[in-house]
This record gives sequence, C-alpha cells and structure tokens, in this order.
Amino acid sequence: IIDDRIDICRVIAEQIVLQIPMKTLCSDDCKGLCSRCGADLNAGTCGCDRDSVDPRLAKLKDLLEK
Repeated sequence: IIDDRIDICRVIAEQIVLQIPMKTLCSDDCKGLCSRCGADLNAGTCGCDRDSVDPRLAKLKDLLEK
C-alpha cells in the first residue's frame, strides 16, 4: 500500500499471463504439430510413438492407473 492506494499491477500482469493459452493453435479444430518430430498433424499422422512415457514420469502413470 502506497499513500492509501493498493498497487495491483502485479496482479493484473499475472492474470494476463494466465490467460495466454498453453498450446497456441491456429483454430479450434487444429491438431497442432508433433512434439517429437514437428510434423503437421493436420496433414496426417507422423508415425512417432506417442504411447511411450518418459521413464522419469513412469511412476506417475502407474499411480493414475490404480
């Protein structure tokens, strides 16, 4: 509080950043790009194995399956 005023600049900046989409797409029906090879998923599948799990996160997957 400065001179009986509340500084809300940080709060507003935080809310603006939170509104930015985590995954930017060109349209709502866009499938995006493959995170492994960068292929355009709208044109077709790329052939990358998407079922493989990072070994560091494998224990978390086990927790979700229980």
